[in-house]
Amino acid sequence: MPLTKFKDKLPIPGILKPKYQDKQITYYEIKMIQTTQSLHSELPDTLIWGYNGTYPGPVIEAWKDEKVLIKWQNELPAKHFLPVDKTLHGAMDAPEVRTVTHLHGAKVKPESDGYPEAWFTKDYKETGPSFAHQTYCYPNHQHAATLWYHDHALGITRLNVYAGLAGFYLIRDKFEKVLDLPEGEYEIPLLIQDRSFNSDGYCSIPVNRNRRFPALIRPLLPE
Repeated sequence: MPLTKFKDKLPIPGILKPKYQDKQITYYEIKMIQTTQSLHSELPDTLIWGYNGTYPGPVIEAWKDEKVLIKWQNELPAKHFLPVDKTLHGAMDAPEVRTVTHLHGAKVKPESDGYPEAWFTKDYKETGPSFAHQTYCYPNHQHAATLWYHDHALGITRLNVYAGLAGFYLIRDKFEKVLDLPEGEYEIPLLIQDRSFNSDGYCSIPVNRNRRFPALIRPLLPE
């Protein structure tokens, strides 16, 4: 079913407020949650996974050299609503739903990088071999940049990001400020991602059932 273009107002993700902040650190807690969200007014609400329950996730703003701590929390169900390929490396003997967040483009220490094998399940009941900490440290010792955070779990990254686990991370510095760039309501972060939908609003994803003939199937409903 073709959807009407340019019908809906552009959704602009909000800026996340820290849970705690002082002169030394800025601390956030971000939950990965399953919920529904309207992605087009001509479709029923779509089942998604979102950081703090939104897709895209909330925007995180930080200044150069600001020490940011983020506790990433997996509050997702035990069963994925998209079809999981158990033959892939990393997916064979691992829990079906596992996550780990990677801040793409950030300069961080290994334990805060979000390695694919540093995954964890709900409430950290199971963890991957590279898991080190529940809370990640981002020192932001780099120039102003538009980064993005996203799921990075081995063997399932494509499904978790497709489900909605992605968001912006903006680093500011004094040099950016003197450029007189658009700001406030005139600065609009744009995230472009491909999605296919069934008529009931659910995401469709290519699945190769017999390794020869791809097909688009309806995602599995959560139990």
